[in-house]
Amino acid sequence: MRAPVPPLLCATGLIVVALATFQPLVVAAALLGALGLLLVAPAPRGLMLRLAAFSALALVVLNPFVAVEGEHVLYAGPSLWLIDLEVTSEEVLYGIGSGARLATAILATAGFLRLADPDRTHALASRLVPRSALTVALAARLAPTLQRDAGALAETLRLRGSGPARGRRQLIRRGALLIEPLVASSLDRGIDISEAMVARGYGGGPLTRLPEPRWTSGERVAAGAGVLLLTVGAAVIVGLVSYDSYPTAGPLLSSAALWVASVSVAAGAVGALALRSRS
Repeated sequence: MRAPVPPLLCATGLIVVALATFQPLVVAAALLGALGLLLVAPAPRGLMLRLAAFSALALVVLNPFVAVEGEHVLYAGPSLWLIDLEVTSEEVLYGIGSGARLATAILATAGFLRLADPDRTHALASRLVPRSALTVALAARLAPTLQRDAGALAETLRLRGSGPARGRRQLIRRGALLIEPLVASSLDRGIDISEAMVARGYGGGPLTRLPEPRWTSGERVAAGAGVLLLTVGAAVIVGLVSYDSYPTAGPLLSSAALWVASVSVAAGAVGALALRSRS
């Protein structure tokens, strides 16, 4: 597991580059960088890859039927209430760009979460928003406990002769029976945790922290790549790469777009490889 700042910089830089423009070449470069960041992260990765692909595909399919823009008509269908069956090439291109941007955000965030040490990430967040960080940490650690409690209660019902649930209605009814004991056990556990925190002096003064380990050379290289990506994203935001999808899509290739895409791919690859190395 890595220090949280280097993968956070890389992930944030890729997301900023992707969201700063609709230029297809630049968005594709950010998407490749986010995919590489996730692929070098520890397994499992399949769920996030499927989620990113499904989310992107949904935007690609839905956008031509909810947008009414573009000049190059591919299919001239009727217009219905809330649905436009006329499909233009600009609508398709805009949907592909939107899906790629969403997939970039999902993959980059997942890569950061898989690469960063959760305890060091919590320590970093606690310096900025201590109460929110504590809430998130407790929820993340108590969720598996709640799942185990639900499994134990369901097993208890079966041992008392309730038998297997047949049909969706019976399954929902049996799940409703577990709500009350789960809420009661969660409240009891919350009281125990609060008492333990008070006994250990939480809120009684400034908190002490373990010394932060020094970054490895790979983490320093990844942090530099993330800073470069953020710089490129800032340059795109101020107008280095301009692109309009409507009413007519702009050119796919331009010198500025090629430069930004090349730098983004290179920085993303360097950051991912540096985070994968063990130096």
